[in-house]
Amino acid sequence: MMSQALYRLGSFAARRPWLVIGTWLVASVLLVAASGAFGRQLEDTFGAPGVDSQHAVELLTAAGSNQAGPTAQVVLTPLDDRATFFDSADARAAVTKVQRMVADLPGVLGATDVAGALAKGPDAAAASGAVSPDGRVALIRLQYRPLEDLDRAVLDDLKRVGATARQGSPLRIEMGGDLFFAFEDSGAGPGEILGLAAASVILLLAFGSLIAMILPIGMAMFGLALGISSMSLITYLIDIPSWAPAIGSMVGLGVGIDYALFLLVRHREYLARGMTVAESTGRAVATAGRAVVIAGGTVVIAILGLAVAGIPFMTAGGIAISVIVLIMVIASVTLLPAFLGIAGHRINRRGVRRSTARDGAAVGAGWQRWVAHVCRHAGAYSIGAVVLLLALAAPVLGLRVGNPDDGSLPGSRTERRAYDLVAPGFGPGVNGPLVIAVATADDPGVVARLCDAVGADKGIAAVAPAEVNTEAGVATLVAYPTTGPQDDATFDTVKRLRADVFPAVLDHSPARAHVGGQTASFADVGARVGDRLPLFVAAVVLLFVPWPRPGRAVAGAHRRDDDL
Repeated sequence: MMSQALYRLGSFAARRPWLVIGTWLVASVLLVAASGAFGRQLEDTFGAPGVDSQHAVELLTAAGSNQAGPTAQVVLTPLDDRATFFDSADARAAVTKVQRMVADLPGVLGATDVAGALAKGPDAAAASGAVSPDGRVALIRLQYRPLEDLDRAVLDDLKRVGATARQGSPLRIEMGGDLFFAFEDSGAGPGEILGLAAASVILLLAFGSLIAMILPIGMAMFGLALGISSMSLITYLIDIPSWAPAIGSMVGLGVGIDYALFLLVRHREYLARGMTVAESTGRAVATAGRAVVIAGGTVVIAILGLAVAGIPFMTAGGIAISVIVLIMVIASVTLLPAFLGIAGHRINRRGVRRSTARDGAAVGAGWQRWVAHVCRHAGAYSIGAVVLLLALAAPVLGLRVGNPDDGSLPGSRTERRAYDLVAPGFGPGVNGPLVIAVATADDPGVVARLCDAVGADKGIAAVAPAEVNTEAGVATLVAYPTTGPQDDATFDTVKRLRADVFPAVLDHSPARAHVGGQTASFADVGARVGDRLPLFVAAVVLLFVPWPRPGRAVAGAHRRDDDL
């Protein structure tokens, strides 16, 4: 049985702690070294096979269109509140300098010619979309190569040039766009640090022991470090997205601390009964460790259920997170018992508070009275619990699945500041343009008809001049919605273009059009997740159905801990 195997494993780890710790240490050094020497870059792909936005990306990529890759926006405004680009020679000169610097960066295929637009006069500059109508904001749009041809270095180069350009400039310079979303690392924010600090204080007060507090935190951090290090090696099997370490950190810290607490609490209980350290550790792993294995397996299966969503980057992220959880489980039933063996009875010393047996008995009696009360009124508590859970789950009815845009970031980020400058200057839709890929199919006149039809839609503010690749038979239109990237109205506009505008123009034409761009891609991915959610839930539930196995005895399932 699992309990017997875990008992032997826990007892062995407690009796031979240095052997177990040494094995883990060697394995960890080899893993980290292999990750540093042979690990691959984590890559981001945000599309979903079969959706319209992915068809747009594939069409533009096959045609070698400049619009296939991510974009970045360099937003500029004069520091002098009274100055505009129309009347300030210093501002125009500074724009020319910045434009030249960013256009020469590695990976940049093209940049908006703001200086050229300003040279034609205020009306022409405003009409080009490079300068806001009031002349206060200029927008340099950088088009990069396809995402798979880029790495984090291109973003570092852009940020470095931006910092250089700000020195002594009469302009305020902010940056944002797809490139930041793809490569910017959010890092460990104050929330994670405060969370760890709060967990440390709570554990110290609960256990009254520094060692008992350090072990769960240390185990979680150790398992998390190994799990994140392994991701660059897992990329040999499947492309792991760059956001996986951040999500894995949140999940890993939670389950790592939780699993260690299961074992630690049970171990202290057995020590209080007068058992030896090895016996106590073995029984803790056999009982609480079984719960850890089952809980960890449940989390892994649930996360791997993302595979049924039909979105490759979510499946890859689920695999990476599952690896972290699996490492936490293995470390909890092997490495933690080894540390418990070394700590011995010192696990209860050096505390800020020592609970007496009377205190413990009082606490235990209190919980027993509460459980007995609930059991006597099981029906009422069941109904109350169901009502409370339904109330807490009610907000999911208004859930919109997707990704936040730069407007959701804190004001300390340059992406948010760029967003706030662009929205009032050009309109909110400039922060989420729609990239329309058109396969002309020997009907070149379809491009002009599509431009007119798209521009006439009530949800479109403007359409940039079409970029036509006659050799490949592909045209690219960039349309700017009247609403922001996260607005429901923008998603309605995307649906209307696909369902009404395109069919009306292409009904008797062999040409085909697809709406792409980051905004449309996120909308498509969100729709795919929503459509597959029932299948995901069903798949996870089916994996936990206790299929009967003839001939298997279950009589020992309710055996007491003392019978181990």
